[in-house]
Amino acid sequence: MSLYRRCFLLLSGAAAAAALLFALVGGAVAGRACAEASAFALGRSAGALAALAPEGRDPGQASAFCAAAAEGSGFRITLVLPDGSVAADSEADPASMGNHGDRPELREALAGRVGTARRRSATLGSELAYAAAPVLRGGRAAAALRIAALVPTIDAQVAKARWAIAASALLLAALAAAAAAAFSRSLALPLAGLASRARAYASGELPAAARRAAPRGGPAELATLELALEAMASQLDERIRGAEAQGEELEAVLHSMTEAVLALDGELRVRLVNPAALALFGLGSAAEALGRGLLEAARSTELEALARSCAGAGASRRAELVLGPAGRWFRALASPYGSSGGLVLALEDETELKRLERVRRDFVANVSHELRTPVQVIKGFAESLLEQVGSFPEGGDPEARPTALRHLAIVARNASRMESLIGDLLSLAQLEREGARIEVEEVEVGRLLEEAAEAVAPKAEAKGARIGLSCPEGLRACVNPGLVVQALVNLLDNAVKYSPPGGPIALSASRDDAGIRIEVRDQGLGIPAKDLGRLFERFYRVDKARSRELGGTGLGLAIVKHIALAHGGSASVESWEGEGSAFRILLPQGEPRAPGS
Repeated sequence: MSLYRRCFLLLSGAAAAAALLFALVGGAVAGRACAEASAFALGRSAGALAALAPEGRDPGQASAFCAAAAEGSGFRITLVLPDGSVAADSEADPASMGNHGDRPELREALAGRVGTARRRSATLGSELAYAAAPVLRGGRAAAALRIAALVPTIDAQVAKARWAIAASALLLAALAAAAAAAFSRSLALPLAGLASRARAYASGELPAAARRAAPRGGPAELATLELALEAMASQLDERIRGAEAQGEELEAVLHSMTEAVLALDGELRVRLVNPAALALFGLGSAAEALGRGLLEAARSTELEALARSCAGAGASRRAELVLGPAGRWFRALASPYGSSGGLVLALEDETELKRLERVRRDFVANVSHELRTPVQVIKGFAESLLEQVGSFPEGGDPEARPTALRHLAIVARNASRMESLIGDLLSLAQLEREGARIEVEEVEVGRLLEEAAEAVAPKAEAKGARIGLSCPEGLRACVNPGLVVQALVNLLDNAVKYSPPGGPIALSASRDDAGIRIEVRDQGLGIPAKDLGRLFERFYRVDKARSRELGGTGLGLAIVKHIALAHGGSASVESWEGEGSAFRILLPQGEPRAPGS
């Protein structure tokens, strides 16, 4: 069917439908209005007659009144007593009529109000409209007068109005069809041209070539639509070319990446995969992998759990996983994209890094163990020589004695420092041992704080520092007591070293939603902001010369950090230059996890 005929039929049908709707709505409105007007008129008439009606106790008088009132009016008049019995009726014998007390219009009238209703009469067998009004005597209803009118009479009047409305609607439909024909004729040719041009764009032709497919014409609005269509086609062509170029770039990047990359949809089905991922999971080709579920493609429940966690939270998630038949270590990153619930998985092979890290830890542990014995021997003989030189009898070269004592003191001091350094290295190696778990028990946190404070008390007293303790009574935690005390001793030792003489040091513990927080606060020199991020690294010192002078190994805070990690917690610091520092250890409730897990 041609565009012209479709437009004509569409507009004609719309006009006819509008006319028909108008007719139906108009008829319904007219019918409702007529019915309401009739009910109102009947009610007025019933009220007027009720003012003249007798009480109905005299049957002869009541019958005469009803007959006289109904004569020549076409209405039926009924007089009903308060008990519902019929006293008189203009068209039926009251004795043959039942009790009318249940009629809704009569209930209203006997209650002192005008009532109306519409229903089929059981006496006459026809549908009637009723209106009843009270016959008042002394302010109360002595009887009820009811007027009834045949509904067909009212409907006939309404029907006349409906026919008039229908005729008007048909006339409007004819006029609308004529206007639609003229309008369709003016639109058909330009619309056909636009359709031809749209088909040309859909087939991939350039806008300049498609513009020659159909002439421009028609109303100004269609000319504007034509220009907009050309601009849209030009932009779409540019975007398609840009998308093709981006697709080629993305494919080149994915093929050059050594990391395995998978793009998944909201149902965790593979949408994109690079060669590294195909090789990792033993998939033949990208075509075979596309559409598969992640669990089917990767055969790893841990990787699927990571993807589901990312999709459920709508945020990036990281994890270290063992994948592939060779059991290689991977650092996996899952990141959501778009609004469809899709995500991207990137897996970086860290097997070699893990191996090197294990070699480094083993090397540190082995070297520290091998160095401990000779250092202890050197320290022991240096201390013995110090005692012997100090007990030499008078005599000999008086100038050699102080020099020998000074040299031996240097040897002993450095041997002690090497012993501390080796001990710290062994502690770190033990804490970093892969898969190692610490033994824990439930203890009172206050007892741990007291034990750490007692261990540092001699140094604090020598410097005049005061250590204040604060811990809620009954606060308990499931920890390794020795490791926690070691971490607190390291923090307190630093606080004593870097606090001014007589400076206060606060050691406190508290519980919050995250777990148990232990804090060591001092009023020392403070730490520059640029050094705070590296403070827990091995051998990192803010003031290297002063740290060595005070006997520090550079490993104390690293040990504190790893003790916190071994308990599944964390270590942090806040500091203000010239005002002091606050070191905190968080110990979450629950079973500690293995270090590095």
